[in-house]
This record gives sequence, structure tokens and C-alpha cells, in this order.
Amino acid sequence: MEPGELLSDWRKTRRLSQLELAGRAAVSSRHLSFVETGRARASAGLLRRLAAALDLNCRDTNQLLVAAGHAPVYGETRLDEPAMAPVRQALEVMLDNHLPYPAAVLDAHWNLLLANGALQGLIQAMVAEAGPLPATGNIVELVFHADGFKPFILNWELVAAALLRRLRRDLDLRPDPQLQRLYRRLEDLADVPALLGATPVSVEPMLTLQMMVGGQRLTTFSTLASFGTAMDVIMEELRIEHYFPADDATRAFFDAMD
Repeated sequence: MEPGELLSDWRKTRRLSQLELAGRAAVSSRHLSFVETGRARASAGLLRRLAAALDLNCRDTNQLLVAAGHAPVYGETRLDEPAMAPVRQALEVMLDNHLPYPAAVLDAHWNLLLANGALQGLIQAMVAEAGPLPATGNIVELVFHADGFKPFILNWELVAAALLRRLRRDLDLRPDPQLQRLYRRLEDLADVPALLGATPVSVEPMLTLQMMVGGQRLTTFSTLASFGTAMDVIMEELRIEHYFPADDATRAFFDAMD
């Protein structure tokens, strides 16, 4: 896609007029119009200002720069590379400190990157009960898959609908091709329109995940955290999910696993 098209798509996604975006980026609306239509080539500095005005993340800022023929400004360092060793150590501390309760590290597309012992133990308990899980590392896909987590989730419709709404919000903010492929995969696994249209919103202050594993009813809720000072594509997209027991029986179950 041409840089002007990308810029125009992002501006419309953010529901900004050319005049509004131009004001935020300290550029004339006429010049911005020329950039969007391809009549003018934007400098790297201008594109970075526009990316900041649009609140683009590291990955999308790089994409905009590369589309215009400029070098990317943010690195994309794999989690297993030496430069990411402090980040990995920090993640491992967070996961270990949350024991005996489950915790995981996910990427921007809900792929499982790291899991602490409690989450690994819970997954192993499900495998022991129902057999091997599908060959995917995507947590959302496993929730929807009939051979994945779905048979264990007692309030599956509520959980599935909440995940779909989250994906829809993410896609509204960022038209990510990988998230779009994941959404289409979920449409193969479930009746997505029915879930979105008929599933009631929870009346509780938080949505709990209710599961039956090994004859034990487990009720948890979770939080998502991220790094606030990331200057790298991969690091910025990392999300740490911590699960907490919502009742005494669930707390006792994980205490016993420790």
C-alpha cells in the first residue's frame, strides 16, 4: 500500500479530518492532502510527527516509514535475542512472583510466548483429562476450539463473546492482517454473529472465567499488563496476563498445585 493510502486509512480510523491531523502534526492541511494523494513525498521527520499525532505504535510507525522509502526507526528484537535478556528476566520474575496462580506472556496476536508453572500445570491437567490440544499456540483459538479449552469452560458463551468484542475493538483501532486472520479462523470455529448478537453482557463487576477441570470448579479473573517504556516493536506488543482466584475453592486448588 502507498504511504498516502496508509496515512489516509489511519486518519479515518482515528476519525480525524485532514485539518485536525494537520494541526496536531504542525503541518499545513494542503501539504497533508498532497501527501495522502501522492502528489508530495513526506520526509521521515514529518511521517514520524504524523505517526505520533495518530498515536501509532512502533510496528505501524515503521510500516508507514518503510512504505515511503525511509528506514524503520524502531527495532524488532526477538525475545530470545541477547539484547532482550533483561526483558525476558523481568518477565520471568513477574511470572514466578505470581505463583501459585497462573500467568502468561502473550504477543499482540494472543499467541502464548511464556507460561509459569501454575498455567503449565493447569494445561497439563486438561490434556490428561481430554487428550492433546490442537497444534496452535494461540490462546483465543484454543478457547474457541472444540478440542481445546472450550469443553472445560462453563460460561463459554460469555467468555467467547467478550474475546470477540475485544478483537473487534483491536481491529477498529488497528487493521492488523494477523488479527483479521485470527478473526476469520474464529468464524470457522463458532457462530460469531450469534455470539455477538445474543450473548448477554455480564452483570458482575468483572467477567470471570469459570472452568471445570478434573472435577474441580475453578473461577478466575485476569489482568493485562504491558511495558510502559518500550522502544521496540516486539517489546511494545508483549502483554502479561495474571489470573487471580475469584473464590476460596479456586485459591485452594492452586495452593495445592504449588
